[in-house]
Amino acid sequence: MTPLKFAIFDFDMTLVDSIKPLLTSANLLAEEFSLPKVTYDQVYLAEVSVPNCTFEKLWGQLWGSYDPKWYDAYADHLTEPEYRAMELFPGGRETLEALKAKGVGIGLASNRDTPVKPLEMLGVADFFQAVVGQLDVENVKPAPDMILKAMELLGAKPEETLYVCDSKGDLLASKAAGVKAFAMSTGGHEKEELSSLGAWRVGDKLTEVLACF
Repeated sequence: MTPLKFAIFDFDMTLVDSIKPLLTSANLLAEEFSLPKVTYDQVYLAEVSVPNCTFEKLWGQLWGSYDPKWYDAYADHLTEPEYRAMELFPGGRETLEALKAKGVGIGLASNRDTPVKPLEMLGVADFFQAVVGQLDVENVKPAPDMILKAMELLGAKPEETLYVCDSKGDLLASKAAGVKAFAMSTGGHEKEELSSLGAWRVGDKLTEVLACF
């Protein structure tokens, strides 16, 4: 087997527990537009149950409708509070540091519009040699475009690349890109389900990724 030399990460629910930040921005939005406040459990269920959950899908699930003005407000002044509420999953920084020490090329492929800013807020942007969001490609996941773009920027071949992810859409994208997938159970899926969906390896903690290199 060709040794793995590159690790490309998904962001939400893979590197970062996004529920608390999404809850923060959702309730600020609710306050501004006189919408019902939502709970952690409501946001969690919406995030993990809706495939490729965009803000339009998330807020539509929470409130039964969607108004483009909500996203305008979010983009204008609600992103900063959301970013400040973000935290890496346990072992996240340790994993990135260890991969860098091993000489592994590190990238990010996320359905977020602009993932660079949250990486900067978390203090981990310097670990990533390639960062790709949905504004950088024609098609978002489950299409392979993001992973392929990150591989292009890294100079990576499919057989040398591991995609670390958490969802069915991620696994479909990794398969279409021809790369191995390490699927995390942090996105609300059981490990057995992730394996049945085509994950090469599954795990509960980010540090488990290190054994692949």
